[in-house]
Amino acid sequence: MMTLLTIPAGVDEITPEWLTRALRSRGPANSVSVTSCHSETVGEGKGFVSQVARLSVEYDGGGHDEGLPRTMIAKLPSSTPEIKALTTLLGDYQRETRFYEEVASRVAVETPDCYYSATDPGTGRAILLIEDLSQARLGDSVAGCSIAEARLVVGLLAGLQAPWWNAAALDRLDWMPLKTADAGVYQETYSQAWSMLAQKAGGGMPDHLAGIAERLEPHIPVIRGRLSDHPRTIVHGDYRLDNLLFGSRDGRPTVIVFDWEFCTRGRGTYDLATFIAEAFPPEVRREEETGLLRLYHSALIENGVRGYSYEQCLLDYRFSMLDLLLFWIVVGGYCDFGNERATRYLHNTMERFSAAIADHGSVELLSA
Repeated sequence: MMTLLTIPAGVDEITPEWLTRALRSRGPANSVSVTSCHSETVGEGKGFVSQVARLSVEYDGGGHDEGLPRTMIAKLPSSTPEIKALTTLLGDYQRETRFYEEVASRVAVETPDCYYSATDPGTGRAILLIEDLSQARLGDSVAGCSIAEARLVVGLLAGLQAPWWNAAALDRLDWMPLKTADAGVYQETYSQAWSMLAQKAGGGMPDHLAGIAERLEPHIPVIRGRLSDHPRTIVHGDYRLDNLLFGSRDGRPTVIVFDWEFCTRGRGTYDLATFIAEAFPPEVRREEETGLLRLYHSALIENGVRGYSYEQCLLDYRFSMLDLLLFWIVVGGYCDFGNERATRYLHNTMERFSAAIADHGSVELLSA
């Protein structure tokens, strides 16, 4: 959305006065003012490429009686110049703000409420103020999840993607790029990003995966082009446990999906590969993977998808493993894995990707 408000460059520029104006611009806070606003960083070690903070807010004029939140999450572009430059090239912040403004209310998954959003392409600044759902349990890509939770997450993914499957409404989301649209940026940044990721992973980078990564660059247009072909749907783009919240509603388990900055249009199996490959160590994945793939495919069919065989789904899933590695190199190369949890996450993920790509013979698809 266009706004007359100056967008803060960082969390420290979110003042009570600015927050008052931002909340009033959306209507519900017309009669109240923010009197204090304190922030704390959240998501450290989670692989986020943005500034993310929890704001604790106090009001005058009866703000709490009017249902205004005592806490909210603020999300702004990274303060690291290299990460900000990359995400600006990819248009990530514009994607996420437009997702909340135009699509969030139309998808068949729960997402946080959005209180305010703004972007300024001229300065590269952007901000989201969204619902703080800390009462729900945040997923953990290091700890993993139970098979029952995995089945819930996979079924939810199919429910999200099926209504948008080759839909005319999907084609109208021209601000949400096809996967192939980023191929040029991936090729421009790949070499440097791979060097940085390999250095950060150190001994945690499997030789097998390193060998694949070192020869994958020329295949970027083919991989991303393949996953941009019909059938297309909404792809979250980073569908992993760290971006999911687990709760309950009316006695039923629920999952809330956030962090939509990498949303694209393409083959839905990319999200499935992201979740399964990251959530489980190789031995568990091998035992449960086929069941989860069958669940995803059958749920698509039950939700109205036609003309998409299980064999095609499996082939797309195998290709998706390669694109997942590309994403991790190009974006992950710029991320900070400096603390203990982040380092463990990086090493786990590299091991799991290496095993999944080998098990599925994904590299062989490039010469088929």
